[in-house]
Amino acid sequence: MKKYDVIIIGAGIIGALTARELSKYQLSVLVIEQAYDLGEGATKANSGILYPGFHQRGGSLKGISCVAGNAKYEELCGQIGVSMKKIGSLYVAFHDEGEEKLRDKYEKGLKNGVPNMEIISGEAARQMEPLLSPAVTRALYAPTTGIISPFELITAVSESAGQNGVEFLFDTSVTGLHAESNSVELETSGGAFSASFVVNAAGENAAVIEGWLKTQDLMIKPKRGQYYVFDKQTGGLNHVIFQAQESDEGGTLLAPTVEGNLIAGPTSEDVSSYRNTETTRQGLLHVERVAKKMMPTLNMGKVITSFAGVRANITNVEKEQKDFVIRESSRNVVSVLGIKNPGMTAAPYLAEKIIEALEQQGLALSANPQFCPVLSRQLPFLKETPERQRELYARDCRYAKVICRCEEVTEGDIIHVLHSPLPPRSLNGLKKRLRVGMGRCQGGFCTSRIIEIMSRETGVVPQNIRKGTSGSNLIKGWVK
Repeated sequence: MKKYDVIIIGAGIIGALTARELSKYQLSVLVIEQAYDLGEGATKANSGILYPGFHQRGGSLKGISCVAGNAKYEELCGQIGVSMKKIGSLYVAFHDEGEEKLRDKYEKGLKNGVPNMEIISGEAARQMEPLLSPAVTRALYAPTTGIISPFELITAVSESAGQNGVEFLFDTSVTGLHAESNSVELETSGGAFSASFVVNAAGENAAVIEGWLKTQDLMIKPKRGQYYVFDKQTGGLNHVIFQAQESDEGGTLLAPTVEGNLIAGPTSEDVSSYRNTETTRQGLLHVERVAKKMMPTLNMGKVITSFAGVRANITNVEKEQKDFVIRESSRNVVSVLGIKNPGMTAAPYLAEKIIEALEQQGLALSANPQFCPVLSRQLPFLKETPERQRELYARDCRYAKVICRCEEVTEGDIIHVLHSPLPPRSLNGLKKRLRVGMGRCQGGFCTSRIIEIMSRETGVVPQNIRKGTSGSNLIKGWVK
């Protein structure tokens, strides 16, 4: 049984960034993930927004980590080659009550350290966003709000961690945890493991795992959010638009994406299971109603897909008192609990806090002289420079064969990713890395060809290639 210095449970953005941070030191690190790929929980199903930090209670870990994490993304993205844009946001009000909420957000932002916020008139807001509703009376402008691809982020962070020595193990569930005097023993579906320290960043399962070690005091339940995604030709929006919502409107927002789409959502619904990721007519009608309140000319005919994500929500604490929880669950075990929005924004800062907690428990940190912060990433062929395209084509002419027309992905791109250090093992995993099937046709033209390429390159027969989780095979068998 191999023993590691640190084992991280969960390959979401918190686990991945913690792994990368730990790779800066001379440590053996393993990440265990129950899903088939990276970021299959809340990480993959969020709005892709880097929040400014005025939504959260002033002085809370959630608020402070949001502002601090937001500030770290420019350097991080530069190192790992991830697209990120600081486009700013408008938190809009429609009446006196909304303006009161706007001022409350402003005060929270000041306490959390959000820089350069400004309360502006409705007219000034419409000058910035001409399609904004004429009913908007005032807006809170926050220039540090950003947009990023959660898929690209989780992949690049994990590849950077892997480049620096971190090991990843997928399709493996942790079934038991025993904290001994000098080590932690883990029982998993893939055998037993031992570690000097464990980080429990298991998302939806984090509270369950902590419950094996101590009496549970937090009640954490699933909450679903539904979204619409609009075609890239929609346009017409330059900032993230939040609103001072009415009691029945939840946190629905409008935002452009780094890829050029428009996203609307989410809803906020209690559901019975983390598996309840289906969309509903009622939920999507809610998104449409609130989105059109902010942008009346929104063209629903440009919708190309919808999706839902489920996040871990603490339910036995009053809303204004809820916070992110990072704490010692037992000797040499640190748990991360109740992470939802703005968890992705806060993640770089939270990863540092997790390592501080490990250090306080006795983890010795010695700098890794081999650590390389820069990840060399190959862009899709059609996004590379002409010189680089000529070089790639000379190496493999399949780089010039377009497979996914909507997202402009070539056969060479797919082959390169399938043979990368952390390769996808499903269609959804490939989608995360290249956006194949995420365009206007939603995979209608390219899926069968992609399955052929995956089968040829991996040796897996087509009927065993999955869309995502176990049992999601797309091909039943041969017809002749």
